[in-house]
Amino acid sequence: MNEVINSTEQLIIMINDILKSKKDSIVNIINDKLTLSVFSELAKNLKNVKEINFIIRDTAYIPSAHEIAREFEMSQNTSDLFFNSYDIIEKNKLKHFVKAKSMYDFIKKNVNVRKTKTSQMVTGNIIIIDDEFQIQGSSSLEISKKASRGTVPRINFDTFITNNMDKTQIVNNKAKFEVLWNNNSYTEDYKEQLLQSLSYVYKDYSPEFLYYFTLNELFGSQLDNGIERFERDSISFKKSKIWSSLFEFQKDAVVSAIQKINKYNGCIIADSVGLGKTFEALAVIKYFELRQDNVLVLTPAKLYDNWNSFKSPYTDNAFINDRFNYKILFHTDLSRTKGESKSGLDLSRVDWSKFDLIVIDESHNFRNRTESEDHMTRYQRLMYEVIKKGHNTKVLLLSATPVNNSLTDLKNQLSIITADKDHAFEEYGIESVSNLLRKAQKEINVWIDTQERAKSQLLDKLPSDFFKLLEMLTISRSRKHITGYYGNDNVGRFPNKMTPDTYKPEIDEKRVLLNFEETNEILESLKLAVYAPMGYIKSEYKEYYRQKYQTVSGDRVLFYHENRELITAQLHRFNLFKRLESSVFAFGETIRRLIARIDSYIEAISRCNSGEVSLEGEEFIDEDVTLDYKYEIKVEHLITGDFLQDLYYDKEILDSLYSNVLKVLNDKRDEKLKTLQGIIIDKITQTPYNPGNRKILIFSAFADTANYLYNSISQELSRHGIHTACVSGSGDPKTTLKGVNCEFNNILRHFSPRSKMGQELPKEKNIDVLIGTDCISEGQNLQDCDCVINYDIQWNPVVLIQRFGRIDRIGSQNANIAMVNFFPNVQLNDYLQLEQRVQGKMMAVNLGSTGDEHLLSPEMNDFLFRKKQLERLQKEVIDMDDLNDNISLTDLNMNDYLYELSGYIKDHPEIRRIPRGIYSLVDDVKKGCIFCFRHQGDNEKPKNESSLYPYYIMYMTVEGEVFIGNANAREALKEIRKLCYGKCTPDSELFKKFNKVTRNAEDMSVYSSLLSKAISAIQGEEDKKAQTSIFDFGGYNNEFANSSSDDFELISFLVVD
Repeated sequence: MNEVINSTEQLIIMINDILKSKKDSIVNIINDKLTLSVFSELAKNLKNVKEINFIIRDTAYIPSAHEIAREFEMSQNTSDLFFNSYDIIEKNKLKHFVKAKSMYDFIKKNVNVRKTKTSQMVTGNIIIIDDEFQIQGSSSLEISKKASRGTVPRINFDTFITNNMDKTQIVNNKAKFEVLWNNNSYTEDYKEQLLQSLSYVYKDYSPEFLYYFTLNELFGSQLDNGIERFERDSISFKKSKIWSSLFEFQKDAVVSAIQKINKYNGCIIADSVGLGKTFEALAVIKYFELRQDNVLVLTPAKLYDNWNSFKSPYTDNAFINDRFNYKILFHTDLSRTKGESKSGLDLSRVDWSKFDLIVIDESHNFRNRTESEDHMTRYQRLMYEVIKKGHNTKVLLLSATPVNNSLTDLKNQLSIITADKDHAFEEYGIESVSNLLRKAQKEINVWIDTQERAKSQLLDKLPSDFFKLLEMLTISRSRKHITGYYGNDNVGRFPNKMTPDTYKPEIDEKRVLLNFEETNEILESLKLAVYAPMGYIKSEYKEYYRQKYQTVSGDRVLFYHENRELITAQLHRFNLFKRLESSVFAFGETIRRLIARIDSYIEAISRCNSGEVSLEGEEFIDEDVTLDYKYEIKVEHLITGDFLQDLYYDKEILDSLYSNVLKVLNDKRDEKLKTLQGIIIDKITQTPYNPGNRKILIFSAFADTANYLYNSISQELSRHGIHTACVSGSGDPKTTLKGVNCEFNNILRHFSPRSKMGQELPKEKNIDVLIGTDCISEGQNLQDCDCVINYDIQWNPVVLIQRFGRIDRIGSQNANIAMVNFFPNVQLNDYLQLEQRVQGKMMAVNLGSTGDEHLLSPEMNDFLFRKKQLERLQKEVIDMDDLNDNISLTDLNMNDYLYELSGYIKDHPEIRRIPRGIYSLVDDVKKGCIFCFRHQGDNEKPKNESSLYPYYIMYMTVEGEVFIGNANAREALKEIRKLCYGKCTPDSELFKKFNKVTRNAEDMSVYSSLLSKAISAIQGEEDKKAQTSIFDFGGYNNEFANSSSDDFELISFLVVD
């Protein structure tokens, strides 16, 4: 007769009753669980048993040795041999250590264990006690978690048979059991492996192991699938030249980028300057080309030759055998609908939607989402004709620009990946990208207003899904990340950055003319009427010209032209200000052109005898009586007296300044130029930074200055056997090296042949001194050189670091590299205040005209930021990652922890086999306990969301107070690392003391009490947060209101003694 069993508790009572009444029984079990809770319930009566034979039916929870070796392919086990949902709840009482040790001792002495080789062979569980009792069914022998209201416990032990019933089934099943047990084709001995797994529950762990175990819980799912597996899956790709040329850290980035592109349709690589983003992108391109995908590279025009060289049959192309076949177009080609691109494509015939992968170099150029109703902007064309119109177009963005304190730039770049689909990642738990970024921006805005602006405080306030989004789509690593994780052997050597040399020469070596501060004050007094004729229009004609030249969009007026003129005038004042700092020649050239412009206006107006004459622009009716001005203005409509008066006022000042410039130049009194010449000669002939390296890279913001330097020093350097070259964004390159094609990239190849061509050139074919504008400050590898001279600093530290990034690169052959800076001979604070006054006038005009105060870049608007960093740059060369206190992608991702974790798992694959709930001991001043929990709720995320949600880290003091709470989860994680890192063996004295106090973990009441208080603190914070939501649209909502400690699974805890 069969009876239905309604609960596992009823089943365990039944088994205990049988065991009590029998001595020296033989028990045969087939089951897929061996939980601590069941063993504890049966332990007392199991001592009466003579022999226990246990076959593990399903071994999915225990990885094989092969599976452990493939550690990157494994995920955290969802089903554990010793813990079911009930045991997870019980774990919070901290009784599992002593239970596991007791169970270990019992099995070692009394239980024989085998496991099935083919899990499909046995489809049910069974318990047979002698020949008299049998329970059979599909359910595991385990205590069930308490049922929720309205649910029915799941139990499916179909039948049981006692000694009062027919024994035929028992005899048959016992015979089948013996066949399984005794046949090595069906089962194998598994006792030692089981005991080892059981020992993992209670063993003494080192602090470092606990740290990495916790990291694996937090971030293990984000680990890549591993380069080894990737190579196995892409045999042709791993044979490519580009793949074999990469460093390990670059290969990791390539694998990760390919996985992100395949899974999420895009990726942003934002590694720091000098880490080889271009090579990483080439490897990604090769992978997709091998899949027969069409690839388009969108690049700034200045980097065309870099990309073209890698796909052309040139002798200096190191990757010629990889046969790259991608197409190249410029960012600016997005604005063109006809004509031919530099790569030879007819733009009127290009079907932008036919590319499978779009690679955008310097994608931060698309950080501003500029849209227009009357024409299609670059961003609009990229979005609508390339991304949206294409069939599942994939995107790789290369960007080194930090997030700063606004997420708008990031949002606009992410939109390129998502094709503007706000719900693109809904299946990954991110319901709305825009809402998530808005929520994150709100926290950033609050943080900006705080006095301290500690990044750690912000990181713990940002929503966990924000970090998740960045991990999904971005790769951003600093040099510190790379060298800290991979080590120099796997990274390649970075050169040593010498202390910068700072020079502050006068403009006039005689200290008579063009004093810097006095000259700038004179420039501030200029009216610059020549740039603002509309300010002199008679009142009766003002409305006519206002309507004629206003900028409109639909029915809305965006901009009045007179305001545009005022901004233009202030920008020109700012330009004079910058050119004075650059060179006396550039300053003089600007003044000369400005005087010529004023003279042409004065002459035109003075010769005007007819009211019919107009002042107009590009199509001149009568050059004798027109102004060189873009917009047509009738002279009769001008207040010519006032206009002429102000033009003459400016001309008088400028004539005087220009006269002084000519005296300095003609009398060769340019002290700054002479200082530069001395530095060059000394570096090359007397004190090289590296033996035999004569190369120097000189930067200026202005082509006038670059050409002036070339014309002034090249012939003198030629007499020393030093060849010089000059490149700028405007004008043809030039060099003193005879017989060389003066093409832009050819000049760079002769200046840095090793980095550009992979080979040396004879000494007589080398260009040693290269003078350039900022057209080469980004995207160029010029690491043959070991010295950068900033002839003008433009007061922007970001530009200085970008310039230095041309030589501060991975794999440099130079042991040392140096930066030389020219500052004006004034106090930094005085100069910045002077500059700020000029900027202030420009900002005031712009704000009144457009309501936008951000005319300049964010770093140029931040006075204190620039002052602080420019002071630092006089003492040290700063990495871009350390440049400011703003937030960058590197700050926002968890690369530090991921790199540490992946490296540790390679040497300790067993970390993935360890059941949750382990502990370790450390010694520190702040005594207490650090708990890591996982919230198991399936409902809406709590408002008091940890930045590591669903994980919470709580540091509780021995008094039961919160030392570091869930609002500072990342700080708590840093604390765990600080306490644990490098402590790779358990402290025997601490464990001896701990075991004495807890009676070998039997009395864990102190720590279970702290655990309960930690969970209560989490729930209390949620209640406070929920109360603040009473005025939200959703109303008062405490997601933890009905939860208990049972909803928080213990991952690990660190006892601080």
